Amino acid sequence: MSGRRRLPLFGSLLAGFCSALGNAVAMVAMPWFVLELTGSPAQAGLVAAAGIVPLIAGVLFGGALIERFGPRRVAVCGDLLSAVTVAAVPLLHALDALNLPVLLLLIAAGAVLDGPTRVAADSRRPELARLARMRLERATSFDEMLLSLAALSGPAVAGLAIVAFGMAPTLYLTAACSLLAAILDAASLPGARRRRLHVDHAGWRGALAGLRFVFAQPLLRALVWLATAFVAAFGAIESVVMPALYRAQGSAALELGLFLSAAGGASALAALGYALYGHRLSRRAVFLGGCALLVLALAILALAPPSWRILAGALAGLGAGPLAPIENAELMRRAPQVLRAHALGAVAALSLASLPLAMIVAGATVEYVGARPLLIAAALLLGAMTWRAWRGGALRALDGAGNGNG
Repeated sequence: MSGRRRLPLFGSLLAGFCSALGNAVAMVAMPWFVLELTGSPAQAGLVAAAGIVPLIAGVLFGGALIERFGPRRVAVCGDLLSAVTVAAVPLLHALDALNLPVLLLLIAAGAVLDGPTRVAADSRRPELARLARMRLERATSFDEMLLSLAALSGPAVAGLAIVAFGMAPTLYLTAACSLLAAILDAASLPGARRRRLHVDHAGWRGALAGLRFVFAQPLLRALVWLATAFVAAFGAIESVVMPALYRAQGSAALELGLFLSAAGGASALAALGYALYGHRLSRRAVFLGGCALLVLALAILALAPPSWRILAGALAGLGAGPLAPIENAELMRRAPQVLRAHALGAVAALSLASLPLAMIVAGATVEYVGARPLLIAAALLLGAMTWRAWRGGALRALDGAGNGNG
């Protein structure tokens, strides 16, 4: 009987993994497809960026869709739309009906519901965890571990599939991942009666209501600011600073790949460790300890010899692994159900929106000043934020939060 109670939660987590794996494969396959067709890096970059704005908009305003149509319907429709738009790319190409504007439109259409799909599943995580009689932190940790594994394995799967089968089968494989996610969501997420959308939570009002709720709570405010700062900083470092640093020093792309793999693998292991043993530890200590490990990784990257970089990547992954599970669990636990989807979407949109800005700032700084001064400045800034959070009282509420299943 206990196994049956856990099936909806595990099915939902597996759906998230399938969806994330498909997205990770597509992030490699789509630009590569454009390069094969046009040979233009500029067009490949345009394709890579085409889904960012629709993704942010979808995450920000997805709460209103979830409130109107229910989490299961939004999650299933989002995965199905993603499957259809990806499968349409090789199909239209085979029919000689694909051009760049059509491709950009397909990518944008597929991305617009990616955010609401993720938020829809997360918004029912507390109920599924309670049904499974599992601590909410453990459920969110398993979720983070699976997402890390998808991000880690997706590029490798894409590369192997392109070499072994070709571009079109790889894109159909990506669509199949989304289709499987839709089936799992349909089977796992509880249904909900269609509700009349409350006028106070319609459209942008819902997103603002979610943000107001989060920033009115000292604990959630502190968690969100810290997590957003670290996500933005390390997103820019992994995508802009480290490639520039390796390239400037004549290192091979394989070394960058090893650094990123060390970070991703350690993050998955840390999330798994927290899922299994986190209930024995202070949540405040784990969260601030993770932040401290990330600052230490920055210091090593800035000051230590290049041979230490893999260690720095592993330390960064170990530090990052528990941060999202702790933040998400507190958001899910503390937000009232009527605002949960709005709060999750608003926080996710804030994190996503911070990434492009951080990447632009990092790129300009590396070009004019160099990577090492930027890494030192980032270590000092994030270290000061971590110190202030440790000295402040807001995060002490982490250890006063409920330790039950939900």
